[in-house]
This record gives sequence, structure tokens and C-alpha cells, in this order.
Amino acid sequence: MKRNLLFALLLFASASLSAQQKVSIDPEKQYQTIEFFGAADAWSGNFVGKYWGEVPKRDIADLLFSQETDAAGNPVGIGLTMWRVNLGAGTLEQAEADIYPYQRRAESYLTIDGKSYDWGKCAGQEYFMQAAKDRGCNQFILFSNSPLVQLTKNGKGYAPTADSANLRDDCYDDYAKYLVDVAEHLMDKGFNIPYISPINEPQMSWTTIKQEGSPWRNSQIKRMTQALDEALSRSAKFDNLRIFIGETMLLKGLYEFTPGMLSQFGEDQVETPGRQLYTFFDEKSPHYVGDLKHISKEFTAHPYNNHFTSEEMRSTHLLAAAEAKKYGLDYHSSEWCLLPTSQQYGGITDDWQKGNHGDIQAALMMARVMHSDFVDMNAVSWCYWKAMELKGDHALVALHATDGDIHKGGYISANKMLWVLGNFSRFVRPNYKRIDLAGADDTDTLAATAYLSPDGGQIVAVFVNSDFENHSVEITLPKQWQKRVKSVKSYRTDARHDLAYSALPATMSYEIAQRGVTTLVIDL
Repeated sequence: MKRNLLFALLLFASASLSAQQKVSIDPEKQYQTIEFFGAADAWSGNFVGKYWGEVPKRDIADLLFSQETDAAGNPVGIGLTMWRVNLGAGTLEQAEADIYPYQRRAESYLTIDGKSYDWGKCAGQEYFMQAAKDRGCNQFILFSNSPLVQLTKNGKGYAPTADSANLRDDCYDDYAKYLVDVAEHLMDKGFNIPYISPINEPQMSWTTIKQEGSPWRNSQIKRMTQALDEALSRSAKFDNLRIFIGETMLLKGLYEFTPGMLSQFGEDQVETPGRQLYTFFDEKSPHYVGDLKHISKEFTAHPYNNHFTSEEMRSTHLLAAAEAKKYGLDYHSSEWCLLPTSQQYGGITDDWQKGNHGDIQAALMMARVMHSDFVDMNAVSWCYWKAMELKGDHALVALHATDGDIHKGGYISANKMLWVLGNFSRFVRPNYKRIDLAGADDTDTLAATAYLSPDGGQIVAVFVNSDFENHSVEITLPKQWQKRVKSVKSYRTDARHDLAYSALPATMSYEIAQRGVTTLVIDL
């Protein structure tokens, strides 16, 4: 408690000594409604749920889903409100499986002979679904990277060619039935399933053994979506279940064809999975699906590899947002992690070691992407990719397996990306609205967003300071709101702190410390 009090006093005192940056928040100027924050169980969740001990499994679940605080007021976990569940292709059970790394092989509920279901399988995944539900997160997206190996053209979970779906022509209905049957099984167990996402990153070739995956042509995406919509329409119990369409690999793929895409799909613009928003939501498109019962005015995309500079990140987001506005669509940022690349990411210093996903540098990169997603593209949700992984590679939680064997259990640790995601997810809850914040919109230095609770009783402001110096800010609200300020709490994540709690005076003048993310919770 003394540590937190000293942190708060220093935060307040230093703010009063330095030149202040004016930041205005206007709760009456409102933008999108936030639906959820999430992460995915792929790929290691099933293994951990099956083979690890109760203590590390409980600790992982607490880190991801808990809304509790410790005795000093620090959050125990990041309070995710959505959990993405991988409906695997069944590569784990193949006698001659060749997906590598091993933990990227995935189980399925279908028996190996393809004739029936074994609902005792995927038990590790269901463990974390129940753990999420027990901690207040009962929303699940079912997503699939590849059709079931029993239905693919080559009997594998990866594709034989880079320009067509790895699904036999007579198996679209079978694949759709499987997805719906699994959804029904999980719904009958008390899990809320608002979304199914049957196709992941159709622009990728997916011809290597690195993971399950399949490319898709536009006509194939439409056919699969129609088959799934028809299967869902068989019962009123699925009336509220929607199909997530898109999972587009690059934001640029929402509004243009990249040269690589056209080359991969034979220069055929009708079939190449670019210009995805026009393709599926323009009534003049031959692949329009906007009239299907289980398709809503929303799409998913992955903001990968468009942030080598802040200018590129912003311009790409704004172009994608303009395209979405044409069709009145909501954007779900459904997957991101810090992918390996030969190009240096903007805002990461030269001394950063590639592959280090545990430090504040990687976490700040994520926070800058999140800021642009919310401000420039009006994202209504945001999901991280892998929740857990061996050595923490591209993950929120690092798994330190005994002898490097995921079957033997081990211990865990949290990467900084977990806590920085928590600077948003723990405090910006479902149905909060993003509200206007001006005066802090430079992702190279200080950028901030603000959100208002549904009852109007709380404002949450998230400050991302990528700068190498502190920023002193003076926050102003409209007069009728300013006089309602009752208390202010701060939660700080940096190289030395993980959502560290401090109670602040209600002066609205604060120091936002360098190289970290600070969330201010303003109770009214």
C-alpha cells in the first residue's frame, strides 16, 4: 500500500511542476459502442487444459478472465469478455500427422473414421471455456482455420495448392453441419455462442506444415457462408448466432487487391479474396451475402503488418474505415500479435531483440495498434491472437513446460502484452461508448482514448505513452461533467508495474509516465 501511495503522490506532484498538455474529454460526443475484448485458446489451450496441473491452469484463467482485485487494489487479471475457441481440423489424431510445431496440431469432435462424434474430446478447450464462464466471461467465438481433415482434398490440415479451398466439392454441407452441431453441443452445456467464424485469412497460401489453414476463393467463401447460414436456419435456437465473415489477413485486403494476392489467385479479380467489403456487402457483387439471415452489418479483419510507421498505420486504417462506411459496417479487430518480420516496426528501438514478446516494447506496439483500431477505424471489439504458448512466443501468457514437453505441465509467467491489454479490457466493459478525446493523438509520443459507461457514471481514459519522457496533462470536461467528478483511480503498466493501482486526487492534472500505458478511471 505504501508503494502505491508513493507512486500516486509522485504522479500528482510531478504533474504540477511541468508544462501541461491540454487534454479535453467530451462525453456528449459519442462514437462506437464497444462489444468485447478477447483472446484465442489456439493452439496450446487444449494441451494445457488436459495435461497441466490445477494451480497453473487456475492461474492462467485468473490472469485472463478475473475481475477481482488484490488487497492493495491491483487487478488480479484482465477481465476478458470474449474467448475465441479453435474448432480444429483433427490433425492431432492423424497417424502420420506432420503439422509442426507439434502443439499446433488440433483435435476435433469427429471420430477418426468420420462417422460419428466423440463429445469427450477437446476436453482441454472446454476446461478453459468453463473457467472463463466461472469468472464472468460467457461469450465464445467458434473459429476454424481449416476444414476437417476427413473433408479436405488432400486429407491434411493444410492445402495442396495456394489458390483454392482445401475442401472437397461435395463436403460444404458436411462442414457446415459439423460447425453447427458443435455449437449446439456447447450451447447445451450452457455456453453462449454468439459467433461462428468458418474461414480464417483466405488470402494466405496455407501450403506449409506450419499450422492448420486453407486459402479460399471468393465463390468458395460465398458457398461456405450460404451452407452455414442454411444449417443455422434449421432451428430457432440459432436465431441469435451470427456468422463472422472476413478474418481478412491485411486491412488493405478490405479495400484493394495487393499484387501478392492477384499473383496467388491467377490475376482473377472476381475470385481473388481482396476488396472484401465490396465482395460480400455490395449488392452488385456476384458474391454478395449481406442478405443472409445470419450475416449482420459487421466484418472481421486482422491489423497485421501495416504499422511500420505511424503514418502508414493511420492511413491504412482510415482507408479501410472509409470503405466500411460505404456499407454501414462495424469492424471487429479479431486477431493481432507481433508477427516476425524483416522490417523494423515503428516505435521499437534498435536494441530490441526480435522474438522478445515479453517486454514493454512489444506491449506498446500492441497499444498503438489498438489506439488506431479504435480511433481511426472505430473498432467495436478487439481480440489478441494466442492467449498462451510455449516460451510465451506471440502470447499473453508464457508456458514454461517441464523438459520442454507440453504434456508434462510446468509453470507460467505473464508477458507485458497481457497487462497492457488489461489497461483496456479490465476497465472498458461491454456497452461502454468511445467518447471524444482531443489533445493526445500522436502514437509516436502520447495517444489516448476515452470511454463512457452505459449508466453515465464512469469515464475511462487510456493513455499510451511511447515517448521517452513523461507527459504532464491537464484534463478538462464540459462544466456540467467536471463538477460531477468524485474520484480518480490510476492503473499503470510499464517495465516495472503490472496494472499498478493508485488513488489520485480529483485535480484532473496528472503526469503520464514514459514508456507505458496508464488507465484513469474517473468516477462521477
